[in-house]
Amino acid sequence: MTNANNCNENKAPSVKPLYFLADNKNKESTTGLLSSLPAELLAISLVDYADWGELARLACVKKSWSNLMKEAAATTGSSEWSLAQALMEGTNGLQVNHTLSLQLLHKLSGVVIQRSKKNVNVEEEDNENEEEDAFTYKIITDNPFTPAMKKLGECYLQQSNSNTEEGLAWLKAAYELGNDLEAAYELGSIYEGGKYNLAPDIYKATEWYKKAAIGGHINGMAEYALCCELGCGCDPNDEEALEWYMKAAQKGHVTAKFSVGEAFEEARGVPQSDSEACLWYYKAAMEGDDGSIAALRRLHDIARIVVPGVTNMLGE
Repeated sequence: MTNANNCNENKAPSVKPLYFLADNKNKESTTGLLSSLPAELLAISLVDYADWGELARLACVKKSWSNLMKEAAATTGSSEWSLAQALMEGTNGLQVNHTLSLQLLHKLSGVVIQRSKKNVNVEEEDNENEEEDAFTYKIITDNPFTPAMKKLGECYLQQSNSNTEEGLAWLKAAYELGNDLEAAYELGSIYEGGKYNLAPDIYKATEWYKKAAIGGHINGMAEYALCCELGCGCDPNDEEALEWYMKAAQKGHVTAKFSVGEAFEEARGVPQSDSEACLWYYKAAMEGDDGSIAALRRLHDIARIVVPGVTNMLGE
């Protein structure tokens, strides 16, 4: 597995020495008090009430405490997840350590991704076969942890040493193994925008937006509706576009509300109705959508009839 850049290879977090109190007399008194507690009770207390930075500093104080961070992380999966994020982001008193964070994330994910080659027929004059990278998933635990898969995908994508395909594979695993709709939506965005040095692929983008939409992801619904409206990555279909705009609008997507109003005004996938258009424009305008406010001004004579109070909202 490729390690992340700018990481301290397998080193414990670098932290400052811990000083319990200002003077030596009180230090000795405090140390004696701590030493008088049963070792197991003391370790449990420290793990329960100290943050990661404090545990890292305490690990430097006493040999028997050297594994405090590992013991704390091992208590629950959520503890390991918390530590992995702290190491990745340099929070909770810890320095950034991508290598240790990735190790924890791989353990938490409960999945091994294996790279293989598959033959892809290339239609060229010589009609030779070209090899393309493919990935397979192997679940190695009873409780795969989807957030760790998604985080691994994001980490590898953000590296500068060509881990794009592996990053995409982890995002796909998060969706396919854990139904992570945000991962599906993120894949659509990556393929649409040609991020991370990929060539834009609107067909793959539409495929992943549709997966997110079907699962109930509000932005996925709006993006897939736009694909249907414009015929990007699929055949243009006003009825299907309106269906998904309506679903997104009903979940509160402001731009989708404007698009539903526009569909009624322009008779796209639905019989023309300026009155219905004004109702939808008003819903979006109430949330500050400039396009909807402009539309209500344009349809003012109808809007003032079907939407009481619209004149006051428009400041007229």
